[in-house]
Amino acid sequence: MVKDGTRVYVIPLAKLDYAEAQDDYVALSTEGKKHLKQQTISSLESALDPQRFLRIHRSYIVNLEKVAKIEPYSKDQYVVVLASGQQLPVSRSGYGRLRAFLDQKTQADPPR
Repeated sequence: MVKDGTRVYVIPLAKLDYAEAQDDYVALSTEGKKHLKQQTISSLESALDPQRFLRIHRSYIVNLEKVAKIEPYSKDQYVVVLASGQQLPVSRSGYGRLRAFLDQKTQADPPR
């Protein structure tokens, strides 16, 4: 839930594209809009399902269901491209976690 003045928005997790750290706040991006919530990205990360959300950078948590592809950005750097076309940076450790998750998922769901 996110407060905006007197309004309170309920953002279903399935509609959350990604979260971005902004000091002591997180910007929750959903359907092309951003909602600011006073919470640290670390506390948000611990509250989210690790099978659906992954921290790919110290400032970004992505909804894995929204990831369309991973592209090289420069030597040793990658970006995640979401289904919406939005690009998010991936840190080296985030890339390792993302690869491990995708490898694990590939082993769990072999092609038919």
